[in-house]
Formats: sequence, C-alpha cells, structure tokens
Amino acid sequence: MHTNGGGGRIVRAAHATLTDFVFSLCLCLFLASCAPKQPLHKRVAEIRIPTCEEANRLAYRAVISVGYAAASVQIAKPGQPGFIEAKKEDGKSGKVLITCQDDSHATTEPDRSGEPVRVLVGAADKPGSFPHVFTQTYNILLSSQNLADQGAERGMSMVLTRLGSFESQMELGADLPKSGVLPIKAVITNNSPRPYGINAEKVFLSSAGGGQVAPVAAPASGQGKALQGEITLQPGQSVTGYLFYPTGQYTSARTTLTDKENNEEEGFSVRFE
Repeated sequence: MHTNGGGGRIVRAAHATLTDFVFSLCLCLFLASCAPKQPLHKRVAEIRIPTCEEANRLAYRAVISVGYAAASVQIAKPGQPGFIEAKKEDGKSGKVLITCQDDSHATTEPDRSGEPVRVLVGAADKPGSFPHVFTQTYNILLSSQNLADQGAERGMSMVLTRLGSFESQMELGADLPKSGVLPIKAVITNNSPRPYGINAEKVFLSSAGGGQVAPVAAPASGQGKALQGEITLQPGQSVTGYLFYPTGQYTSARTTLTDKENNEEEGFSVRFE
C-alpha cells in the first residue's frame, strides 16, 4: 500500500509538472502573439545606372549572346544616340537603342516599334521575341558587372580584357584587331594597405603555342590611353588603361609586382578574360 501510495504521489507530481509546463508554453505563445510585430526588413538591391561605355559594351555582348549578329552599329555618345541592328540567319531581326545622357549615365532599350501593341501598360514582352531575350540577357550582364564592381578583392587585383573589333572601335576609335594589333583593357586596383609598383612593359601574355609575349608600342589611336613604364599604386588607388599585343591566341597572363616599402618583387598571376 505504501509503495502504491508513493507511486501515486509520484504520478501526481509528474502530472503537476507537465501541467505547469503546458501552462508556461501557452503563456509564452500568448505573450509572443500579443507582442508588437517588428516590420520586416527588406533587402533592396542597389541598381547602378550604367555608364555610356558600359551601355554600349553590354548591349553589344547581349546581342551576340542571344545568337544574333550585329549587322550595323552606331556607338552612342553624349548628344549622339546609338543603335545596334541585330540579325539572325533565319531572318529574325531586332534593334537596340542606346542613349547617353552624359559619360556616367546611359539607358539601353530594345526597339519595340515592330512588335505587336501590348494591351496593358507594363505588360511583358512576348517570350522568345528579340526584346524579351535581349532585355533578360542585358539585365543579367549589367547585374554581373555591378556585383563585380561591388565585390572588389582584397590585395592587388589586375584584370585584362581582350577587345574585339567592336569594342576597339568603341573605346579606341579604330578597328585594331583588323590591322593585326590586339588591344587589351587593363584595370589595376590596389586594395591592400601597402603601395605597389608594376612595369607595364613586363605584363606578359602566354601564347597558346608556348612562350611569353610582351606588349608592343601603342598605335596612334591608343596613344594617350596606353599604360606605359613604371606605375605606382597607392592603397585604394585604381588605374585603367590599355596594352597592345600582336594578334594571336593567348591563354593567360603574368607580371611582377614590387612592394614599394621593401622593394621586394612578387610574381603575380593576372585575371585574363
């Protein structure tokens, strides 16, 4: 009997504990539901307006990326609207209009004059149409450019970008690849706390056939924009310019940096696009 009575007390104690727990849980939920709700914080992606140069370059890349050829091009400048007439082998065509308010602000829109009238304001372009595929691709390229700009690496960064005939005409005013010269756009950024030096004449490209190729003298259209000689970048400083090489197939690039505080040289692998 004593054992059973003890067991009864244990059961009652456990029951009381469970009751207290349920009551406490309900009270917590009640208080949580009564507490003032904090407004949800929305992350708004910052969309940067492209520069005139970016709008021309990204519009051209978007046209090529969606499988069209640039049949006719007029490069946009402040005060001079630009366009790209796009055509496909199957007969499809489209047109892109580029407007530069100034060097830092530009807009790019596909020409919709030949498209069926959209009934609703803001209605989407017809899937698969040139305005639809171009707009999607251009926005992706612009977003990628923005992320690259916002995600600067720590330390030293050097990005070399090959310019084709269109980019060469747009940025240098001449089709240099047609004349046997490969123009390279170089963006060098020092995100380190130390000053670094680089010799532009020692930025070597690795040829697909083997061997290292040094820059050649800047052609007339590239003079004044070419990177030349010794360049020192202070912490936080960025430099943009051009290097020129014989036309060829190149796979990578290398150069040497000099730590200006102790004059030590460091091998540096360059991002080559």
